[in-house]
Amino acid sequence: MSLLFSYLMSGERSDPLSLPLKAFFLFILLLFFGVTLFSRFVLDYKWFESVGYPQVFLVTLTARLFLFALGSLVSFLLFLFFWRWCKRSILSSVTVFAPFWEQIEGASREYIDVTPETSVRRVIKSIEMPLLLLFALVSLLAGLGLSARWSTVLLYLNKASFGAVDPIFGKDIGFYIFTLPFVNTILNYLIALFILISLVLILAYLSFNWRLLGEEIPPSLQAALIPLFLFLAAKAYLSRFNILYSATGAVYGAGYVDVHINQYIPLIISIILLGTAIAIPVSSLISARGSIKIPVAAVALVVVVSILGSGTAWFVQEFKVSPNEIVLEEPFIENNIRLTNKAYGLEGVHEEIYPLTYNLTIDEITDSPSIKNIRLWDHRPLLTTFQQRQEIRTYYGFSNLAVDRYHLNGELVQTWLAAREMLPDKLKGTADTWINRHLIYTHGIGVVMAPVNAVDEQGLPEMIIKDIPPRIEVEGIKITQPRIYYGEETNNYIITNTNREEFDYPMGDENQYTTYKGRGGIPLTPLNKIFSTIVLGEVKLYTSEYITEESRLHLYRNVNERAEKITPYILFDNDPHTFISSDGRIYWMLNGFLTTERYPYAEPTRFNNNRFNYIQDSVKAVIDAYNGTITYYIIKNDPLLTAYSKIYPGLFKPLSSMPEDFKAHLRYSEDLFKIQANIYTVYHMKNPEVFYNKEDRWEIPTEKYETAEIRVEPYNVLLQMDDKLQFLTILPFTPVGRDNMISWMAVKQDEPEYGEITVYKFTKEEQIYGPSQIEARIDQDETISRDLTLWGQSGSRVIRGNLLVIPYKNSIIYIEPLYLAAETGSIPELKRVIAFYNNSVAMEPTLNEALKKVLGASNRTTSRGVTIPEEGTIDSLIQQTIEHYNAAKKALMAGDIEAYGREMKNVERLLQKLEEETGEK
Repeated sequence: MSLLFSYLMSGERSDPLSLPLKAFFLFILLLFFGVTLFSRFVLDYKWFESVGYPQVFLVTLTARLFLFALGSLVSFLLFLFFWRWCKRSILSSVTVFAPFWEQIEGASREYIDVTPETSVRRVIKSIEMPLLLLFALVSLLAGLGLSARWSTVLLYLNKASFGAVDPIFGKDIGFYIFTLPFVNTILNYLIALFILISLVLILAYLSFNWRLLGEEIPPSLQAALIPLFLFLAAKAYLSRFNILYSATGAVYGAGYVDVHINQYIPLIISIILLGTAIAIPVSSLISARGSIKIPVAAVALVVVVSILGSGTAWFVQEFKVSPNEIVLEEPFIENNIRLTNKAYGLEGVHEEIYPLTYNLTIDEITDSPSIKNIRLWDHRPLLTTFQQRQEIRTYYGFSNLAVDRYHLNGELVQTWLAAREMLPDKLKGTADTWINRHLIYTHGIGVVMAPVNAVDEQGLPEMIIKDIPPRIEVEGIKITQPRIYYGEETNNYIITNTNREEFDYPMGDENQYTTYKGRGGIPLTPLNKIFSTIVLGEVKLYTSEYITEESRLHLYRNVNERAEKITPYILFDNDPHTFISSDGRIYWMLNGFLTTERYPYAEPTRFNNNRFNYIQDSVKAVIDAYNGTITYYIIKNDPLLTAYSKIYPGLFKPLSSMPEDFKAHLRYSEDLFKIQANIYTVYHMKNPEVFYNKEDRWEIPTEKYETAEIRVEPYNVLLQMDDKLQFLTILPFTPVGRDNMISWMAVKQDEPEYGEITVYKFTKEEQIYGPSQIEARIDQDETISRDLTLWGQSGSRVIRGNLLVIPYKNSIIYIEPLYLAAETGSIPELKRVIAFYNNSVAMEPTLNEALKKVLGASNRTTSRGVTIPEEGTIDSLIQQTIEHYNAAKKALMAGDIEAYGREMKNVERLLQKLEEETGEK
């Protein structure tokens, strides 16, 4: 192809057949690209048709083609119009010069005039066709650029009101998200177009008659410069709204200097540019030709105004604002706080005090659903266990775990679930063939499920769904279709319903085979087979005897890619989760968000290389793992989603139409929760002065995992709250630079309260241990430390799981599971559970034993927080004194004076008790 292109571009004229031959090869080249492009369009349409959304493809395609045609046509017509006007101007001038490359320098070092007949007409005629081709190419590129903004145009045409206005200009938020991007798109297109036209005209005049550009502007160039300056004036005027996204003040958004200085600079510049657009034709009326000095002076004046404006802004900031910043910036800080919370869905967060009583009894935790569902299996060691015990064959794999809840044996149980997918990249040697990858090994099979808290005698998870075909060991769940054709790791295309049966699953020394009976895939009719061969670049698709007209081509099988193919404007999180419906089918549920970075005043953030300052939990996409069908359900109908619903009628379905058994597996996105939690660590401060001084800033604490310190991740719990068992995602907070816990955030995941966020705060008088402090207390415990050291020395790898902070009945319980695995990488086993409650720590083989021990010790705790040993032994008192003294030292090193004082008082009381026991000081 490159040789063909080189030949076409060469200038050699070896024989009379050269031009026709080049034309033929050019035709072949264009035909090749045309057929490829057409095939891709057809195959895409067939795919959209196969998933039930042909209208989505047609609406998008129509918009893109219309904008491409409009952008290309307008560009080409304007290029043609101005070029012909310029050509007539050059040829009709009194004195016409040869092109600069043909001008002859005489002995007197002056240019020799030549007539148009001898040079200019010939040159213009010779370059006109290449120039027209260049205009066509540039116009096509302009059309492509405009068509790439199809979503901006469609959103503007279907815009919706946000029902709120910005605090500076008083415009609806929708103006900044729908209208302003559209107007800027049109202006950018026109400005770029008229800049190119002006450059073409200037080059033409410089080449053929430079005297026409002496001190006056030729009429054709005037006609190009006037709209250019008008569009630049409009662009400058609209740029004043950019102060709402300023990052130079005390907060993100317009500050004092922006409102009082910076917003007027673009206004002055727009007036200058508008005046220039008017002055150019006025000056031509006075002197027949406009003066070239006008646009030059305008550009210089714009530069001067920009410099003076920046200098003025700096001066005001340094000498007026900075000395009085909190006073002058207070209203703008309020704007930033209010609109940031609104943009991230945090304006409805409910805050309440979480009172601590620490009066739990052993009876209260016995058979408690909240306690029974405490997660003992961390997802990392559990995934390793699933991979080693349940992959069965090398070509199967588990890529992720989904935490969920199911009614099993009459009880609501929190579970881990993993889908067993086919991984064709694991096919090795002679097994790694095109037929095996695309026709035989087409699907995974079954799932593995384990309760989050169930452990067998060997310290391994109790799997309630396992093996191939799936074996189910509980009541309340069934699997009627275990085959997984669409998943997280299904990244290659497959062809089903061929003359070769598909591998289904191994059964002893035999293999079971099957034939696909679902609705997924594109029927491979003769024409579809041709299009598929061209697009995928695989001749075997056309030549294979196994493929018939009944065969079906399955594309975009990765569930994230599949959802994004239909809705590229929706941002999906990193964790599609599997669930089993009441009729026994396997589904994937994806969390989708609508975002923009044009929300006024809202603090921007990043996720998956996307920058935005507005995000809403908008959509759930549900994908059938067997058929590949996909349904989008509206979770929150924000104005962006309203606009897209108008663009694509019928694409998004109301949540009320979601089956009840699907609603039972709704999960709030952990990625969204982390984004909101990070924002809330700062934006929970509603008082502008407190916010400005960062007096009450929070952070997400750290914990130990194995030997590393990592940030605490959000985790799911089943908690008894408001007289009912609720599925929540929770996360603790600590003050910045301190380790004590100050609050925790929870989001509900069950209908009808799905998405409600509550922040539970502890009173300022209470000092509650944070995760890192609990980790330190665990490390300081002599028994636990000794056992951990012994296990490590015996060749075992000690894995400290997630430290869970469990709020329960006005108490805080801390739970950390401990796993052991051989250094060679054997299966992790749950060996111990560490519990911490009200200053008591215990490590026992089971959760119940650990809780009973710490609750028993806590119930013998004095009101001052010092545990009195049952037998009152001196050794126990000494051990407690050492523990409290070490805790005091750590608090002092951390700068926590309050905690230091409290621990030293405990030390003093224990020493007094020792005096009483021993009779000595």
